[in-house]
Amino acid sequence: MERIQIISNHLVAGEINKQKSQPIATDFFDFDGLLTEKELLIRKKAEKFAKEEINSLNINEYYERAEFPLPIIERLKGLHWVGANIKGYGSPEFTSMELGLVSMEFAKSSADVATFFTILLNISMLPIYYSGSEQQKQYYLPKMASLEKIGAFGLTEPEAGSDAAGLKCTAKQLPNGGWILNGEKRWIGNAPMADIIIIWARNVDTNKIHGFILEPSKVVSGDQLKIETLQKKFAFRSVQNGHIFMKDCFIPESQRLPGAKDFNSGPGKCLFLTRIVVGWIALGVASNAYEKCLQYVKQRNQFGQPLAQFQLVQERLVKMCSNIQAISLMCHRVSQLFDLGKLTSGQVGLLKAFASSKGRETVSMARELFGGNGILLDDIGRNFVDMEGIYTFEGTYDVNTLVAGREITGLSAISSQQIKK
Repeated sequence: MERIQIISNHLVAGEINKQKSQPIATDFFDFDGLLTEKELLIRKKAEKFAKEEINSLNINEYYERAEFPLPIIERLKGLHWVGANIKGYGSPEFTSMELGLVSMEFAKSSADVATFFTILLNISMLPIYYSGSEQQKQYYLPKMASLEKIGAFGLTEPEAGSDAAGLKCTAKQLPNGGWILNGEKRWIGNAPMADIIIIWARNVDTNKIHGFILEPSKVVSGDQLKIETLQKKFAFRSVQNGHIFMKDCFIPESQRLPGAKDFNSGPGKCLFLTRIVVGWIALGVASNAYEKCLQYVKQRNQFGQPLAQFQLVQERLVKMCSNIQAISLMCHRVSQLFDLGKLTSGQVGLLKAFASSKGRETVSMARELFGGNGILLDDIGRNFVDMEGIYTFEGTYDVNTLVAGREITGLSAISSQQIKK
């Protein structure tokens, strides 16, 4: 009788729960309840924009053609949301949390648009804000915040990916104060369409890393600068990544960032925010895959019942939901720590590693539950391949894991050569 009573209580509780409002699938623990009124307003506005403006462009067609949806730029201008973590100069003065929420909502519709808007545009402004002269800030930042000028961040090289400090690109100062740049940059987002590219290069005389504001349209000779669009990508196909070739490319002294003295005060200072945003983008992509998968398995019938009624399917759904809640909690807390000025490199490394790993697991399960339909762009195929890019860019899983491991143990598993740099 006691066992029957226990079972009966469970059934009654289930009926009561049916009468209550059900939690949102991707926000099972009501993280919205932790947001301020302003943060919630921004999230809802970003959600509305993504559904009405991004989705209406038929993103999959641009994706298949590997083209960036240029019409979205005019629509994005109306938001006035470019320039996170920047005070003044036309910036919306977004916090990391607010930028993250926008990233998440945009990524549900398009990881490409989210990356363009919340990573590439912001990371190209931060070096000027952190290390530029007041004249440079006044001239460039308002134009970039209004999307009058599109920026790019030129750090990665053919032989300097995870070892970002091991740059081969060189800068030689001329007697008249100008500079000559030589070398290559690869995988530079926005480069083929950018008006402004921040180039990081090593001073041949001091071995220190300097930053330069390169405007392709002002380079006198075509032999000095060539930018090729990378082809044959299977992920982030709409993001325009470029391979930059510089041969005796002249840059005036006025275009050098005077506050960038080395890697940490230059590019390194800008990477904290972008790695946080990548965590939020992973959350958005995983959330979209999960939402679509949940709808699909509830509607798709096999063997006389919905797929969602099978035990193994429910186990996968719960695991996907758990992953999303864990990523969400970590994104929220890391953003809070950044905004408080307390975030460490190990913490942001752990976020990037965890979010991309668990996000990858989540979209993989979603693709599996979709069966053959899971490889179609119209369903979650785009989420599946884009998560592969997220797993790698802004620091690979392994490198970010080792950054976190170094902080946890106090011992570095990264090469001594890297540490000296």
